[in-house]
Amino acid sequence: MKLLGRVRRRILAVSLALGALAVVPAYAQGTDEAVRAALASGESARVIMQFSSTAARDAAFNRLLDRGAAVRATETEAGPGLVVLGRAETFASEMAQATQTSVDAVVTSSSSRPPARAQNIRKAASRNISQPVPTPLAPAVAIIDSGIQPSNDIPLSRIRHYRDFVSGGSTPVDRCGHGTHVAGIVAGNGLDSAGEYEGLAPHLAIVALRVLGDDCSGYTTNVIDALEWVGQNHAAYRIKVVNLSLGHPVFESIFADPLVQAVERLSRKGILVVTAAGNMGINPATGKPGYGGVGVPCNAPSSLCVGSLDTNDTDWLSDDTVARSSSRGPTRFDLLAKPDIVAPGVKIISTSAPGSYLFNKYPALQVFGSGQAAGTPAAYFTLSGTSMASPIAAGAAALVFEKNPGLAANTVKMVMQFTARKLRNIDVLTQGAGALNINGATKFASAINPTAREGRSWLRWNVATTNRDANGRQVVWGRQVIYGDRFVPAKYAGLHLVRWDDNVVWGYDAIAENVVWGNSDDDNVVWGNEDNVVWGNDDNVVWGNNADENVVWGNNADDNVVWGNNVVWGNNNFALSYWSGSLIWGFSDDNVVWGNMSRDDLDNVVWGNGDNVVWGNCSAAENDENVVWGNSGDENVVWGNCGDENVVWGNEEDNVVWGNAVLTSAGGGR
Repeated sequence: MKLLGRVRRRILAVSLALGALAVVPAYAQGTDEAVRAALASGESARVIMQFSSTAARDAAFNRLLDRGAAVRATETEAGPGLVVLGRAETFASEMAQATQTSVDAVVTSSSSRPPARAQNIRKAASRNISQPVPTPLAPAVAIIDSGIQPSNDIPLSRIRHYRDFVSGGSTPVDRCGHGTHVAGIVAGNGLDSAGEYEGLAPHLAIVALRVLGDDCSGYTTNVIDALEWVGQNHAAYRIKVVNLSLGHPVFESIFADPLVQAVERLSRKGILVVTAAGNMGINPATGKPGYGGVGVPCNAPSSLCVGSLDTNDTDWLSDDTVARSSSRGPTRFDLLAKPDIVAPGVKIISTSAPGSYLFNKYPALQVFGSGQAAGTPAAYFTLSGTSMASPIAAGAAALVFEKNPGLAANTVKMVMQFTARKLRNIDVLTQGAGALNINGATKFASAINPTAREGRSWLRWNVATTNRDANGRQVVWGRQVIYGDRFVPAKYAGLHLVRWDDNVVWGYDAIAENVVWGNSDDDNVVWGNEDNVVWGNDDNVVWGNNADENVVWGNNADDNVVWGNNVVWGNNNFALSYWSGSLIWGFSDDNVVWGNMSRDDLDNVVWGNGDNVVWGNCSAAENDENVVWGNSGDENVVWGNCGDENVVWGNEEDNVVWGNAVLTSAGGGR
C-alpha cells in the first residue's frame, strides 16, 4: 500500500451540471460515491478530477477550452490543476481519463447552537493548563475558517497574516462569525472582559485564512488551496499548527480523498493539522448515540482529530464526559480509530463578530464583557461543538511546539495522546486516548530529545506519568497511543521510533512490528506479530492482539463492524447520508457485543461474554456459515465456515494460519 501523496497526481477541479448519463461504469471505479450518485440521478455536482501526468491534465485543459468551458488554472503540490465550469456532457470523456474523480464537497463549520448556560475558555481548560510566559517568536496557529474580524481582543497586530480564498479580498473580514470565535479560543486576549474570556494562549499569533463564506459554508477546493498556501509559506509566518473546525461527510477512502491527501502533505512538513471530529454523534432517527460519524478531514490519519468534552461546568474531574453530539469513530471505508483525543467544547464563550450571520441570527448567545465600552455590541458569543474543542487542542499543540521546537508533528500528536486523561466508562471510539492534558503534554515534551538515535530512548530524564493541573488536582496519564487501527505499547512512547517522525503517515509505517504478507489478490492477507495479529480478506477482516486490547471484525462493505475493547457498532452502510443504515450497538464491562439484525433476525449476529467468546452467522438459510469461535484461554482459535473456505487457525504462541480450501489442501503455511 503506497503512502498518501507518494504518487504525484495532477488535480483538475471541475464544477459542472451533471446531467443524465447513460453509461456510468466506464469511470465508476475511480469515482467517489457522491459523484456516482449525482451521475445516476442527473443532479448537479462539483467534482475534483485527478490525473496521472501533467500531459494528461493539459490535454484535458485544451479539450475543455475547445468546447467552450470556463477554465481556471490552479497550482498545488499535487501538480497543476483546473477549475472548470460547464455542462455535464462536456466532461464525460475527461472523467473517463481521470485516475480519480471526487466531489468538490461543501464544507461547513463544526459548531452547534448551545443552550443558554455557558463557560469561559479559561475555566473550561483550566483543569489542564497554566499560563505560559509570552515569547516574541511564539509559533503561529493558522485558522482555516470563515475569516476573522479584528477587535480589542484580537487586534490587527495579533494577526500575522490574512488571506481570502473566497473573494480574494485583502482586508480581514468574517461575515459568518465562526472563524473569529475559533481564533479567540486560541489567542483572544480578553481585553473587553478584563481577562475573564481570555483565550487559551494570548501570546500566540494568528494566521487567518478565509475559506467559508457568509453562510458559514464553502468548498473543498478552497480548503485545499489554503492548506497548499500554508505548505508554501509556513516558514515565513512560523506556522506550526493548523486548525480546521470544518468538514464534510466521507465519500471515499483516505487514499483517494483529495482533502485528506492535502492534510497529509502538510503533516509531512512537520505541521500538525488539528481537525474537528464533527457533531454527528447522535443518530437522528433514534436519538441515540451512533458510531462512524467522523468526517473529512478528521479521518486523515496524521491529523489530530478532536472530539468535544463536556466538563458540566464544574470544578470536578469525575463528572467530565464526552458531549453526546460529538462524532464517534471509526472512519468510514478505512476503519481507523478516531477521534484521537477530546477537549472542552460545550458552551464556550469567545470573541464575537458583530454584524455577522451567527451574531445576528442568535442574539440570545451574545455575551457582554465587563470591560467593553458602554453602548457597543456584545464582544463575545457562545458556541458549542467540536469546532470549539479543536482550537483548544490546536492552541495546546502550539504550546507543546513552543516547549520543544524540535519535535515532529507526529511526535506532538503522540505526546498529546499519551498524556491524555482517560474518562471512565467511555469507549475509545468516543473519547480517543482521553481528555486533553496540557500541563502533562508540555511536561512530557520537554523531556524528549528529538535528536536521539532512532530506536533508542529519547527521554532526557525519567518522567512521572502524572501531573498537577492549574488547580492543583492530580491528573493520571492514560498512556494510550492510538495508531491507525491499533494501540501502540506504552513503552514505545519513550523511544525515538520512525513512526514519531515527519514524512510518515500516521498508522502506515512499515517497521518491524507491522509485518504484512499474503497473496496478490488480497483474498487471504495476514498481518501479525506478538502485539498485533490480523486476518482478513475482502469480505471478512479481523484485527487484534494477544492481550485483547484491540479487536476488530468487519467487512469492506461496513455492514458489520466491531472494534476495540467493549466497543461495538452495527450496520454502518450509508451512502450520501450519515444515517441511512440501521445501527445497533452495545457496551458492557463483560465485552458484550451485538451486531446488526436483518429481517430474519439471523444475519451478522455476534454475541460475547467476559471470556471473549464470539460466534455468529451471516445467512438466514444456512446457520453454520461464517461461524467463529474463541475461548477464554486466549488461544486465539478461529474457524471459518462449514465449507472450509477462508479457514484460519492459530494460537498466540505459534501464530499458525491457513487460508482457503485451495491453500489448505496444500498443507497451509506459517
